[in-house]
Amino acid sequence: MSELSQLIEINRNIEKQNEEIIRLLKKIAGEEEKARQEEIPSLDEISKIILKDVKTTYDAEPVREEPAVSLPERDSADFLLGNAHDVGEVCFIEEDDIFKLTVKNNETSVNNLTGDADSIDFNLQEMIANESIKNNQSLEDATVILNKSQSLKLHETLKVCYDEGAEHVYIPMSSVTQLIGAPDALLQALGLKYYRNDDELVEMLFGKVE
Repeated sequence: MSELSQLIEINRNIEKQNEEIIRLLKKIAGEEEKARQEEIPSLDEISKIILKDVKTTYDAEPVREEPAVSLPERDSADFLLGNAHDVGEVCFIEEDDIFKLTVKNNETSVNNLTGDADSIDFNLQEMIANESIKNNQSLEDATVILNKSQSLKLHETLKVCYDEGAEHVYIPMSSVTQLIGAPDALLQALGLKYYRNDDELVEMLFGKVE
């Protein structure tokens, strides 16, 4: 059955369901006073009527299960992202390079741990590092913070996170669609967390700020 034929059939079923629901509601409201009480269906029965045709339509289509993906164990002692953070330190990934941003004595330094390129977008990470100092609280071990521009190639970025031992990866909620097709095992291993804005990210990392 083509998608168009399915849509037409579903629409017809919905029309029939609507007519049946109206009739049933009239019964419940007492407009058919002569109807015997035992003929009035329960809300549970009404729900079954509503879902019946839709369920039948979708059950007719075979469900294709994706094969389970197993990830290799991470047992290296030389992970770049698996270490503890000092207060004022934030790790992030930009264009496949791993960076560590450090704020110390009101000075910000950004070191590329895997290449020679410079970071061009680290405002979010600098803000988090300053919040870390303000709260005298370091980030959880093996944490990575990504902003929107660093999440454009999220599959590749998360692979780097996994290979280098990250366990807590924060990404903007607006980038969630980039996760389509990513293996569940990878997402679970990285402990992905989603934030809607900078304030929510700060609260997630350091608790509610007064």
